Amino acid sequence: MFRNRKLSALVVLSLLFLAGSCKKEYDVPPLTEIPETPTMTIAELRAWQAGTGGIISIDEELSVYGTITMDETDGNIYKNVYLQDASGAVNVRLLNGGGLYEGDSVRIYLKGTILNKYNGVLQIDSVDVDQNVIKQETNVGLAPNLVTIDMITSLMESQLIRLENVQFIKPQLGGTFADGENLVSLDRILEDADGNTVKVRTSGYAAFADEQLPSGSGSLVCIVNHFNGEVQLLIRSYDEINFNEARFPGLLMTKDFDDGDIYSDGWMTYNVLGDVPWSTSSAGGAPNDYAVIKNYIDGAFMACETWLISPSIDLTAGESPTLSFDNAYNYVGPTLQLMISTDYDGASNPAEQGTWTAVAFTKSDLGGFVWVNSGAIPLGAFIGTNVHIAFKYTGTASSGSTWEVENIAVRG
Repeated sequence: MFRNRKLSALVVLSLLFLAGSCKKEYDVPPLTEIPETPTMTIAELRAWQAGTGGIISIDEELSVYGTITMDETDGNIYKNVYLQDASGAVNVRLLNGGGLYEGDSVRIYLKGTILNKYNGVLQIDSVDVDQNVIKQETNVGLAPNLVTIDMITSLMESQLIRLENVQFIKPQLGGTFADGENLVSLDRILEDADGNTVKVRTSGYAAFADEQLPSGSGSLVCIVNHFNGEVQLLIRSYDEINFNEARFPGLLMTKDFDDGDIYSDGWMTYNVLGDVPWSTSSAGGAPNDYAVIKNYIDGAFMACETWLISPSIDLTAGESPTLSFDNAYNYVGPTLQLMISTDYDGASNPAEQGTWTAVAFTKSDLGGFVWVNSGAIPLGAFIGTNVHIAFKYTGTASSGSTWEVENIAVRG
């Protein structure tokens, strides 16, 4: 009898399973219902925030429509995405990662979110994907805007673009996009054949952080980001980098001091006389650091001779190399000198080792820390060699100028 009861129970369970298998529709949780609201374009949101100049906690019934142009899939961004419509683009900060993907056409319900700027970039902040977003469609193709480097400004903030005929600068080849092992973000520099450059910023968490920079030239698709006005491109996917063409003559060396380190990229200083240092600063409201030196310290002038010296620069394959940099000064004292050597050993006292040639350049002659460009200084006399360039600063016990140097570049 017990056995028959067990068998009956099995029959009942089997019938229930079969009944469930025949059911054509499954119960699913209802989608979050977002009320129909008036809509704003991204350009209107941007104008709204600009008009107030501050943080806007949105409590109105409003929505914005757009297409997701970059998501978190490749790890180059986290808990945020980029949204674009016909009027512009915007960064969207999420309360939790995931749920939105490139090609999603969405409506974002803005009530409860925050409109603000972070490091100069407009954001729709505090967006809950479950409560604020309704997907309209998926796999929507949005073509990137084809531009050139010189066309890119912070006014194109958060927009999807495509660059062609570009390459990473020669001094950075052999390096990786970022430091994936230590999870450190890095800047790499793209250039075009006209000498225009732009930074590519990659997170140490990106899936392609440890990929080597491609050595050829070609095209890539990216998002225009910026940090307080300085453009930084963000690559969506390693697959969107197509550098299969031959390289063109480009940047051979660059130093902009933006990292706040006078010694990075192989640069060195040497005190021939005194103990007056080259250092970096952003004083005067500069958006980024520059190199600076002065001999007026603690209320007194110090006699000195201090050199700022580049690493070795390879001109063996150069065609018509040039050097340029920005410079500014103030106060009365000996002028800054530009020196070039083909036989300096890279370590010794430059006053005693190597043959140095003084080279003329356009100097800031207005004082008051007015920046001027040196002009394109021809280096044709040094083709076929490796050179060091140096900035030689001198001061006396009774006088001395303050000199600033920025955006040093050798092209060839």
